[in-house]
Parts: sequence; structure tokens; C-alpha cells
Amino acid sequence: MIRLTRRALFGLSATLFPLMGVQQTLAQDAPIEPIDQTPEPTDQSSAKPTTTETPTDAGTATASGRYFGDSGHNLKAPFLAKWQITGGRDGIGAPLSEDHFREGIGVCQYFDAVILVFDPANAAPWDVQATHISTDTRNAIAPGSARKALTAAPKGSGRFFSESGHSLSGKFLAFWEDHGDLPLIGLPTTESFTSSSSKLETQVFERAVLEIADGTVRFQAIARAGAEAGGLLSDPAFLPSPPIAGSTQLVKSPDGLRLRARPSLSADVLAVLPDNAEFIAAAEESGDWYAGYADGFSGYVAAEFLTVAPALPAISLSDWNTSIWQGAALGETNVRKEPSTTSDIVEVLAYGDALEVSNWVKGEEVFTGADLWAKIGSGKFVYARNVGRNAPVAAPPLPPNADSTGKWIDVNLTQQLMVAYDGRDVQRVIVTTTGMAGWETPEGSWQILARVPNETMENTSIGAENFYKLEDVLFTQYFSNRGHAIHYAWWRTPQTIGRPGSHGCLNTLFDDAQYLWDWATIGTPVITHY
Repeated sequence: MIRLTRRALFGLSATLFPLMGVQQTLAQDAPIEPIDQTPEPTDQSSAKPTTTETPTDAGTATASGRYFGDSGHNLKAPFLAKWQITGGRDGIGAPLSEDHFREGIGVCQYFDAVILVFDPANAAPWDVQATHISTDTRNAIAPGSARKALTAAPKGSGRFFSESGHSLSGKFLAFWEDHGDLPLIGLPTTESFTSSSSKLETQVFERAVLEIADGTVRFQAIARAGAEAGGLLSDPAFLPSPPIAGSTQLVKSPDGLRLRARPSLSADVLAVLPDNAEFIAAAEESGDWYAGYADGFSGYVAAEFLTVAPALPAISLSDWNTSIWQGAALGETNVRKEPSTTSDIVEVLAYGDALEVSNWVKGEEVFTGADLWAKIGSGKFVYARNVGRNAPVAAPPLPPNADSTGKWIDVNLTQQLMVAYDGRDVQRVIVTTTGMAGWETPEGSWQILARVPNETMENTSIGAENFYKLEDVLFTQYFSNRGHAIHYAWWRTPQTIGRPGSHGCLNTLFDDAQYLWDWATIGTPVITHY
């Protein structure tokens, strides 16, 4: 079991899942008390000795597909349908990775038994295929006698395939006829044989290996074995990921909350989440357990110890100063003399305490790639992830160069607001997250140049030092030739959007991104200003 303090969570997040933009609402920027002074965490109350286990074999249903808390990965189109055809987890297994691009393979997703590859240039069902088993792998698995090609079916054989020179019979034939989708299993490339390692009856096919255990045909986990042998399990695509479009909730357990490998009190404890830690749940479930993600770990937590983050006290229109960013502390927050956790603490803010940010500055990198701090006064700095916007969501004053006719988008970088205008009529006001210090969203007059309905964004495309790969970036509308875009940011939440934090793009929540996608078009003007 791994016990985590807030500082330990910070470090593990940077090491195990360096995804830019996954927000934290942990209260402090410094360690809590030492581990041996922390009471044992709980995941059940004394009044509730047992809980009901939620089935997980099919994953947790989400808006885009399924999420597997035990493997920490999302499964969606186009791979979801093929996974279901093979029998789901009982077939090719749970996903080992996110879908991703891999040199020499293409857009793919790893499972226990196969690697599925998507090629939109091919017509269905060949648009999604399992990769071929290499000759070396086949030769390592099967003895030479089983690999020898035949010219006709052996006596008593059920079916002979002249294309490959091999036959199928018995349970293997019955399974192949039920599940033998050629893009997933393919033709037999050996005869059946008894494996020297597993002692099970085995047969190799073009794209998979089948074996018989306890009278049942199953897939052999050769893709997992290959990934392990190749050291891929430490690759970013294989590390636990947050559920796409998951709901953000906070741990409410002063003694900490156990994150378990399965939705059961008898399951292994993977980590202990501190009070007020952010947990990204796969769905709003009605059961006793939530599948989800927290700081590099995926698993299951008892639902009764999670709560939706409370709303910050709102600033009224009459108290709104549009020339400065106004907000509040998201929890008990240290105010430092310098933008560093090693600097002196000059004040401690409670949840909801008001503050004004005069400048966003680079400081200590508390998370990998996350070094933004808020200056809230002379010699007063707060880590940016500990503050939230609570100013009005209303149209701020127009810039001097505002358009007076047609559709256009006003972006107030100070207020972190976008306003869709038709002439001078407000159509929609949208809270956004703009570029952080060092990656500021540029000021100027722009227009939408290109639109991509579902984009994948990587650090290499803009020269960012820290690795990130953000998939399913929906409703992406580029407005500069340097990669600046308006887009849906599934890693933002209502609590954490509205302060700088991107690499220059204009991040929005789902409904706002979809609205702008439907409302704007190529050529729509975009004006960015302070």
C-alpha cells in the first residue's frame, strides 16, 4: 500500500502522469504532517460494514465510451465496437493504453491479447485491424512441427485453409466460426499444439494466439507480454489517464480515502488520497463506488466520501473591477513572500477568501510544467492552482477596435472571458483559460483560419519542453498560424477554468466550445486584448 501526503501526490503526479492541464484543488503548497502521524484512512463508516460491488468487466459507461478504473484507460470509437465483437474483457482483455499514434504502427490501442490499429483509408470492417504476429513471435511460440504447412486437411480435420496451409478443428474451429472476424484473428498459421510453457493446447493465427484452459477457448495475452518486454508500460500512453469528460469531485475524509484496485473493500489499496484531493470520476454513478483518476493513479473509491466542490461566493456586478482579475481561494492556501513553496508564509487564506491578481508570474514548478503563480499584493504570491475565478460572467467593456457589424469574438485576457457578438449585440459570454506566463495568448486582431472537429495536441507541435499529449480536443478552431486555437478542454472544470494556464490557446468547457463551433466559421474575427 502506498500512503500519500499532499507533497507525495504532487511528486507522483509529475512522475507518473505529466499531463499538462489536469487541475488540482489541493489546499496547500507544502507537505502536511509526516506519514507516521497520519491516522489510518477509511473507506467505510462504522454504520455501513458492507458495500455492494459494482461490476467492472465492461468498464464504466461514459459519454464517449467506457472507462476502466482498474487499468486506468478509456475505450471509445473506433476501437470499442471491435472490443465488443471479441467478447470484451473476456475476449482480448481490458485496454492497456490510451489510443495513440505509434511510429511504425499508426493510430492504435493496446489490449492484453492484440494491438488494434485504425486506418480510415480502409472501408469497414478493415478500418480497424489487429496487427499481424511476427514470424519471430510465431516461431518462438510454436514448435516446428506445428508450423509446417500442409497441402490438404489432415484426416478428421474440420476445415482446411489453403491460403495459409493450416487447418482448424474442435473447439478452436467452433470459436473461430463465432469470433473469427478476419481483421481481428485471421487465418491459422500453425496447427494446434501443446505449449511447452503453459502446457495448454494452443494455436497461432495471423493476428492472435488462442489457447484452451479448463475446456474454454481464450485469447493468449501476447500483446501484454510484448509491451512488457519492450518496456512500453512506462510509456505515457500506457500510464493511467483521467476519464474523458469525467466529473470532478473532492475527497471529504479528514483521515484520507483509500483508492482501490477494484470496487470492493477486499481489493488492494493502490494509494491514499488526502482530504480535499481532486478525484475525476468516470460518471455520475448511483452505486457505492466511483471509477476514476487522481494524480497518476486510477482505481475505485467509496462514493460516500466524495463531494462536489462548493461554489465560490460570487462577486456582484457593482463590485466588479474589470481592470483586474478577481477571485477567491479554493481552500486553505498559503500566501508566500516569493512565488515558491520554500519562501516565507506571510498569510493563510481560507476557502472563499477574496483576492485580486495584479499579475501572473512564473515561479516554482510545483507540478511538471505548471509554474504559474498569482501576485495578489506587494510581496504576496499564491500558487495559481489554488485560486478560482468568481467574478461576473458578463460582457466587459469593448476594445477600441471592436467590430460593429457581423459576427466576431471578443477575448478579454484580463477577465478570462470570451464574448460572441453579432455587431454590438451579445450572443454568449464564455469563461475561458488563456495562456500562462511565458506562453501568453498574443494580443491582436485575428480570424478563424482552420477548424478540426477532433484534434490531438502534443507538446512537440509548439516546442513545449514538458511532455503532454491531449487527445479528443473537440471543436478546435485555429485563429493564428502559430497554433493558437479556441477548443474544448476536457481537463478543465467549472472550478478551475477562468485563470491562465494554457500554452496560448483559449480553453473552454464543452457546451461553450460546441456553441462556438456551431456559431462561428472560417473567417470569423477574433480580437484578443487586456
